[in-house]
Amino acid sequence: MMKIKDQLVEEAHVLLHPIRFRIVELLNEKPMHINGLSKALGAERRLVSYHLLALEDYGFVNSKYEISEEPKSKGKAIRKYWVTDKVKDVVSQIKREI
Repeated sequence: MMKIKDQLVEEAHVLLHPIRFRIVELLNEKPMHINGLSKALGAERRLVSYHLLALEDYGFVNSKYEISEEPKSKGKAIRKYWVTDKVKDVVSQIKREI
């Protein structure tokens, strides 16, 4: 069984990766589709997808499919991502440990 401190170190490592942290910052402002994240980061979609998967696996990000209202993709199912409360919880724990 993983100790709480070991778990915190692992979660901090996932969350504080530069690209993943920037994704979390962007999603903290508003839920976004992967294309918007990719454009905002100036990074390839597959790289953003890789980091979103890691964030979702650790519970920092959730997603669901919605029907788009955007002119270019109107009527299509798109996946929106947003941050979870776990981000605040882990950041608080990190600050307490420092």
